[in-house]
Amino acid sequence: MKKIILLILAVLLTQINVFSQIKKVDVQRQKDSLFVLKKTLTNRNEQLRKQLDKLQAKLDKITEKYNSKKIVLFVKKYGKRIGNRLASGKVWKGMTERMLRDSWGKPDKIHRNKEKWGVFTQWTYGKITYFFRDGKLIDWEEKK
Repeated sequence: MKKIILLILAVLLTQINVFSQIKKVDVQRQKDSLFVLKKTLTNRNEQLRKQLDKLQAKLDKITEKYNSKKIVLFVKKYGKRIGNRLASGKVWKGMTERMLRDSWGKPDKIHRNKEKWGVFTQWTYGKITYFFRDGKLIDWEEKK
């Protein structure tokens, strides 16, 4: 009986040893696989960063060209002083609806009210609402 128990114990110990060796090999394979994956992802990340930098440089050039052409257009249309102010996105009381549309683009929302004493218009760009009376800017308000 002792021999059988010793034989069973020897077989179990051998299997445990083989199993632990298999586990070590399996863990090492997983570590190697993760290391390769990390290296691949790091390289891909670096490639994407370089592409992003190139795209940002192109966007900056295009934006610069656009802004310079916008200045030329606005100066031709409104004169040097007002054209430069519009090209830089400035807003002031007394400017016309057309000037604001040229400078800021189409508003998100327009509300128009016609009364005996004039036409009142509200233009909304995001959180800012501009108030016009008879086509001239009289005030604005920024929601917080």
